[in-house]
Amino acid sequence: MFEMLFYLLTLLLSLSVVGSASSAGILNSGLSRGFAGVSTQIVSSNFLIGYSNTESYIRACLEGEVGWLGYLFIGSLIFLIMTWAANLYNYRQAII
Repeated sequence: MFEMLFYLLTLLLSLSVVGSASSAGILNSGLSRGFAGVSTQIVSSNFLIGYSNTESYIRACLEGEVGWLGYLFIGSLIFLIMTWAANLYNYRQAII
């Protein structure tokens, strides 16, 4: 579940970056949008998985070492991901 959470975060990040670049007119073809999205996801997922502070804190929350506040943090992170995905679906961009 831990890696799936990171992959969801990086997928949403890559969709946001590619959507912003596409609306700015930088990426005009479907191939360039696809390449930009995949490369952004690979780079950001490798960074997040390799970043040990984020990884160790989320893993400690998932394993219950932080207590009930860790579960609250994981729940809020999941709701944040759901909101981000809904904004990308409804508005075709990340709302900042």
